[in-house]
Amino acid sequence: MGTLKRYFKYLLLLVAIFIFVSIMSKLIIISAYKPKECTVLFESPQIEIIDSKATNANGYIYGCITNNTGSTIENKYIKLDCYSQYGNNINSGYAKIFKLEPNESQYFNIRYKCQGTEKVEISMSDTAPDYLLNPLQIELTKTQKYALIFGGLLVIYYMPVGFLFGLFPF
Repeated sequence: MGTLKRYFKYLLLLVAIFIFVSIMSKLIIISAYKPKECTVLFESPQIEIIDSKATNANGYIYGCITNNTGSTIENKYIKLDCYSQYGNNINSGYAKIFKLEPNESQYFNIRYKCQGTEKVEISMSDTAPDYLLNPLQIELTKTQKYALIFGGLLVIYYMPVGFLFGLFPF
């Protein structure tokens, strides 16, 4: 009975360490994000930036666009440009405005990955890059799906136990 209690204590200690590490890593990631100032290059439609934060490698902008133009806005894009300290455009991100009636609002979220961003500008665009307009869509037939599942099961079945997930390769 003493051995079972000892293993139970080890299990509780392992769970406690897992929870502690998970919480601390989340707090460290959250603390790495600092507020980032961004400039909106147009007045109409109105954009309100709710949250804008970035690390030295990536960031996000969360905001709300309100149509105060008096006409319907359709199939336009909110464009985010990231600039380095030398004024070079490092990266661009896009958020689609589907259909915005007058005095209607829509929330948007743009995530970007680029190092060395010093300045962020938001503008309006009529077009977006082709990879955003025509995303790659792969449609598998039933036979292809079953073949992939069967092939995966074969690999797992014939794989030595030591090589599974890279543990103890011998």
